[in-house]
Amino acid sequence: MSKQQRRKGNAKNASSASAHGYLTQGGENFVGLTPEMNIFEMASSNRLSNFSGIDDETRIVMRKLTKKDCQTREKGLRELTNIINAETSSIENCYEHFCGLVPQLSTDGSPTVRLLTMKTITLFLVKLKKSACKGLKKIIPMVLFARCDVTNGVAAAAGAVIRDGFEADKKQKVIQLFAPLVFEMAAKIVQGKHDLSVPVEYDASEDPEARKSRLETQSLNVFLSYIKEFGADSTIWEEEARKLFENIAFLKMVFGGTNAALKVQVLNLAYRFKNNVEVILNTPSIVTYIQNHLDSQTFTPECSTAWEGMIILLPSAQFHTKVSLQNGIYPRFLNVIRKKGNHWRVLQHFLLPAVVLLLKEMGSLENDMKVLGTIMESFTDNLPWPTDASINAVLSWFNAFSDFVRWILTNDRINLVVWEKLHPLIVTVTEQAMTFPTKEIAECVTDLLQWIIELKTINEADVSTLLLNIESKIVGAGTENSRLIKHLLTEPGKNIVLSNLHANLLSSPELVDFQIIKNLSCSENDYFNATSQKISNFSFIEKTENFDITQAGDIVRLIKLLLENQEIKSLNISVKNDHVGRRLLLTGGSTIWNKLLKNVPVSTFQNMINYWHEKRNGTAIADAVSFLKEMGVEMDTKQAAENVEFLITLLRKMKSTDVSNEAEKNVLILKLFTAIFESDEDAKSEHYNCLSEHLTSDFNSGQFFEKLFASSEEYDIERILETACRVDKLIDLCEEQTRQNIVNNVLLSGKQCGTIIEQFQFLELEVMSCSTKPTVISTTHQHCYSHLDEHKAKEIVTESARIALFNISSKYYNSAHQVFGWQVISIISALEKRYSLVALTEELQRSRREIEERLIRSDEVRFKLDDSSPCMFLADAYDMSFEQKKKYIQCQAEPSKVPEHALEVLYRENQTPLDFLMNVFEGGYQMFDFDRSKNYHWMINLMFVKKCIQYGGSIFVAEESGLRDYALCGIVTVLDQSTDILGNTPNAFDEDPRLEALTTLFIELYLVLNDSIKNDNHPTQTIEEWKEFYVPTINSLFIRMFRMIRKEQQPTPFVRTLLKAMFTLVEFPTNVPNDSVVTREFVPELSVFKYSLLEESFIAQAFILLSSNVEHVQLIGYAAAKLLVPIMFKTENPQVLDDDQDETEIMVANRSKLNLPVMISKSYPVDHIHKHVGPLLLSLAILPLETTKEFVLNQEQRVAYCDAIDSFFKNALNALMLDQPFDFSQVPIVCKIPKSQEREYYLQSDLTASPLFFEKFASRLLFKSITLLPAAVRLFHKNIPNNFKPIFQEVVTKHASKLLIENELNKVQNAEFGEVLKVRTVPVTGQIISEYTVEDTKMKLTIELPRDYPLSVPAMNLDKAIVKGDRAKKWLLQLNAYLFHQNGAILEGIEMWKRNVDKGIEGAEDCTICMMTVHQQTNQLPKVKCKQCKNRFHSNCLYKWFESSNQSTCPLCRNNFT
Repeated sequence: MSKQQRRKGNAKNASSASAHGYLTQGGENFVGLTPEMNIFEMASSNRLSNFSGIDDETRIVMRKLTKKDCQTREKGLRELTNIINAETSSIENCYEHFCGLVPQLSTDGSPTVRLLTMKTITLFLVKLKKSACKGLKKIIPMVLFARCDVTNGVAAAAGAVIRDGFEADKKQKVIQLFAPLVFEMAAKIVQGKHDLSVPVEYDASEDPEARKSRLETQSLNVFLSYIKEFGADSTIWEEEARKLFENIAFLKMVFGGTNAALKVQVLNLAYRFKNNVEVILNTPSIVTYIQNHLDSQTFTPECSTAWEGMIILLPSAQFHTKVSLQNGIYPRFLNVIRKKGNHWRVLQHFLLPAVVLLLKEMGSLENDMKVLGTIMESFTDNLPWPTDASINAVLSWFNAFSDFVRWILTNDRINLVVWEKLHPLIVTVTEQAMTFPTKEIAECVTDLLQWIIELKTINEADVSTLLLNIESKIVGAGTENSRLIKHLLTEPGKNIVLSNLHANLLSSPELVDFQIIKNLSCSENDYFNATSQKISNFSFIEKTENFDITQAGDIVRLIKLLLENQEIKSLNISVKNDHVGRRLLLTGGSTIWNKLLKNVPVSTFQNMINYWHEKRNGTAIADAVSFLKEMGVEMDTKQAAENVEFLITLLRKMKSTDVSNEAEKNVLILKLFTAIFESDEDAKSEHYNCLSEHLTSDFNSGQFFEKLFASSEEYDIERILETACRVDKLIDLCEEQTRQNIVNNVLLSGKQCGTIIEQFQFLELEVMSCSTKPTVISTTHQHCYSHLDEHKAKEIVTESARIALFNISSKYYNSAHQVFGWQVISIISALEKRYSLVALTEELQRSRREIEERLIRSDEVRFKLDDSSPCMFLADAYDMSFEQKKKYIQCQAEPSKVPEHALEVLYRENQTPLDFLMNVFEGGYQMFDFDRSKNYHWMINLMFVKKCIQYGGSIFVAEESGLRDYALCGIVTVLDQSTDILGNTPNAFDEDPRLEALTTLFIELYLVLNDSIKNDNHPTQTIEEWKEFYVPTINSLFIRMFRMIRKEQQPTPFVRTLLKAMFTLVEFPTNVPNDSVVTREFVPELSVFKYSLLEESFIAQAFILLSSNVEHVQLIGYAAAKLLVPIMFKTENPQVLDDDQDETEIMVANRSKLNLPVMISKSYPVDHIHKHVGPLLLSLAILPLETTKEFVLNQEQRVAYCDAIDSFFKNALNALMLDQPFDFSQVPIVCKIPKSQEREYYLQSDLTASPLFFEKFASRLLFKSITLLPAAVRLFHKNIPNNFKPIFQEVVTKHASKLLIENELNKVQNAEFGEVLKVRTVPVTGQIISEYTVEDTKMKLTIELPRDYPLSVPAMNLDKAIVKGDRAKKWLLQLNAYLFHQNGAILEGIEMWKRNVDKGIEGAEDCTICMMTVHQQTNQLPKVKCKQCKNRFHSNCLYKWFESSNQSTCPLCRNNFT
């Protein structure tokens, strides 16, 4: 198509789709193609279409076998396998078609295709059996060919075809039958004459050259593998193989090419002919190749194949006629030997046989000696070895030299003649060995030298000369290089010929080392005597401090041998506290004592004892002490008194002697008992056996385990369980008649358990106040006791839990231990309730679980509840029967003074809470009084209030209205009396815990009823009566109770319940009587303000409690301070909060400022001892910024207050970070908030006293801070050190930022802006889009909150300004400044921007100081008017003007404002 025609739009893009369309339109055409055909598979498809009997599915599968990509062929073979396994009727026809494809598939470029082809053939043969015979001629030759595949998996699969497809007796026949066909095919493939050697067009998975190389290798392997399997005697392969060597062109191609593997295969094949010499010599290129590759440096088999050929050729006379041995082969051998390279890895195996053959063919002895001498000298030519040489090649060179020397010296015909040349060569080779730091090379040389010595063919003088020369080389090589040679030469210790060398090495300080010394100590007697007598310098052994603990044994053995040798006089050893000295002491003996130890100072021996004590080697101490005692030396062994081995040794020695000291023996037994159970590692069986042998029925452990578990702050639970197992192991070994007594002495007795439980009486108050089970009042609750602090309480509970777990884990436990366990788990639960703000330690939690798993409910335990005064903890932990409850209550209620019908109310069975309440209400019982002498009255009151709590808000709707009033008035009565009693006696609760329990329960009842009023549907009259009468009255009682809380008071049930009550108060009660102030707490900072005596007293009390060490008391102070902050804020900022102040007037002389309440700033801690105080104060400080009934600040006041708390906020924010729910000890920090609970932490105010309280409080407070003070938080983040910025950013942005952005968008979404301003939000992107409409024009403001807001400032954009550009720009700058610098919400910024636009359109005047209509901080219009020029200004702008100009004149007319 011409260029002109293409421009007319006639041209179309060429594509396969277009071609398909043309073929479809044309139908059949002259080339026989259809649109569906693939030209690469056309030939195979045509071949397949000639056969019938194949269904469509099978035909599709067969087509896949001819596809161009190997993946499709693999898929087709797998599908074909499925068809065969399905055993369809067309399997025989399918087999016929498949046989035609086997040659292509079995030589495919993909190994997977070849593998699957072999597996498919196996399936066909197995399924078809005799029916497969007609296709064997096509497939078996290919299978035999595949047995030599270069891929092992394919070769194995081909072997499986023969193994699984034919019977055992026919396998060899099959191979023999088809072998000629395989050889013919293989020979043709190698020569390139077979169709398979031509690259197939459809196979795109393999490069043609790679395919050619693979098939050539495989073809030659066919010959070699057959010869290997059937032996060279079989000649059926020779005919086809000989054709290869008759093909000159083929041989030139092979040996002229670069395929080394192919050359090696051709040579190996040539070697297998019976007339191999003739075959080789008829091919000159092979002979040349062999000679040239005798020193081949490659890691291929070329070199070894060449030497194999040389071994074949050397005996041949035909070879001698073509190649001269004297002038050709011999010089070549010398060159190969002189060359130092990787070929020595091969020479080691072939050189000696080749040289032997060469000498044999070359003739006379004289000529042999000359040739052999030259060959041996060639070994040391071109030394040293190259640095980059393979260490294996070097080792092979040494081995080859060693083999030559051994051969020469064992040949009587030539050994003595050649020795003169061998001597210097051996020295040279030994010297060369010292340059290689490998043990194998050193062993090769030293083995040769040892062999020469033991052979005794060479006379002693020549051997001595040789060793002297080698010694000189050792000296010259230096200590490190000669190390291995020295060690190996002296190691056997039996050839006396080497004793001179050994002695000289020992006498030379620069050559001797420990291994040489050790070799002497381990040598035979004759060798030792010969060597030791020749040593001239014993300094090598006299410096004993140079030897470590592993060497000391050999050194001491040598010293002992030297001392026993009478001929050695010059040995001078000074014994010190080192490894050798200590080993000498343990070795003992009269010889060592008399010659070495006798004059050693006793202090040296004591230092040795102390050393063994540090290493806990009691056996050594005992042995040394015993030996010294025999020699008349007494040692101090106090430090070793806890060593198990030492104690056992002493006990055994005491048992073996007739003299026995029972007191000393009992002390040793107790020490051994202590040492075994205090050890971190379990004792050995023999230790337990020894201890059990000495334990008697009167053994007393002295409360060992109680002391053991109380001695450690942290104790691993596994260690406790292991200790119990150790005890069981020991008791099992004791005799039966003494076993029970030992158990009673080792484990706790019932009396000891009771003594431990008595120390927890202060926690019984938790059971009496919190347990839902029948009230138990112990006689101990009528007496005063003190509460322990948290640390001490947890310490003794932890110790008791350890003891309980230990006793109950032993298999020798009894019912007393079970009872003790029940009591301990109740105590742990009581402790958890008392200190509810802190989680139990991991050890206590684990101890409780482990104890509970081992507790059982038995009659023996239940029997303990029938005691006259059962433990309250047991009664709480264990379910009592009705009879037990009855007996229990009768016992406690003094039945002699109480009528039976009155008692029966307390334990009546199957009573509902309402039934009980009605019985009490109608029974005329004495209620709501505090007669301390009558236990019964306490019980009826306590049970009444517990039943009221169970009945809950249903009291309000009870049929008997009198019951409701009775219960409600009871709350007021009890709380009022409790308050009066506390006012008169501050320690009243400590003196009678029943009073605290009753007060606590009535406060709890009030809280239950108050929640019911808030959450349930009650009549309006009931709600009004509750709120107007009961709530104010009871709240005032709570405030009075708060005044009586002591700073050091522990979190008893009353304190915890009062805290819950204080959190329910929303404002400070106005009906608190002034007589609540008993003593005035003078606070100088408060005295300057107009506080009433009542207010000042309560403020002082609240902030005193904030500094308590008890967290519950801190929170009570915080709850009270929260109620008092509105009073404090208004009292300390009276003028600024005056609503009557005229906004148009300005007080130049005294500009008003807001102040942070003084007690908040004063109470901020100077350290982090009270880490929660800072966040609590911060929460109080930001209360005025929250819009509530008590706090309604305008924008100007908010700005002023933000300035007032700025410095305090920064300090408190630092403290707030410490309480955040993040693990700051990990890098990076890890958030501890459970998944999907982010809103609960940040958005909900959870005041429940739990271990998570402060984390949730801190999270909520952080969210409040970034909401109310975003600019302050941003500035804090900017100014903190760089190493803390990522941590702070992670804390803020992990969850809080996302929730804040969502909160800000919701505020804007729910706000009303009027008709002119429409605002919408895009939560996905965090965008706020505001459109201000004037007539038909819209001005669009877009604010986009960043993901880390408020740490980053929102991005803003203004489109289509409806006023002048500079004015719109000022509005945008003002909004940007507001959001960056002011602590306000995004909603407030949008409202300010709207007011700016509104005033700009309405014509309001700008302030001529800041040139803005709306002030960017206060959001106020210019209101202060100059009386002279009538211009209006923002008040804040005027203040700044006065301060900067130091005068009070108008900025425009200079009129004086004063």
